Amino acid sequence: MTKYDILHEIFHYAGKEKFITLYELEIKTGLSGSQVRSLLEDLKDEILIVEHPEGFKVSDTGFHFCKRRWV
Repeated sequence: MTKYDILHEIFHYAGKEKFITLYELEIKTGLSGSQVRSLLEDLKDEILIVEHPEGFKVSDTGFHFCKRRWV
């Protein structure tokens, strides 16, 4: 699973409006928390997602990236 697979999960589940938690991502992907966290950090470095206390969601930049790639 790549970081873009994680981004795809966040985009389809949470989009720009809702949040998805690390625990939910672990369940959806079947990866451990540390594996998911490293991929999330890469996505945060690319400014494709943002992290809040409620969880993760796609950033404005990430939303445009996702729409070009998957919609």
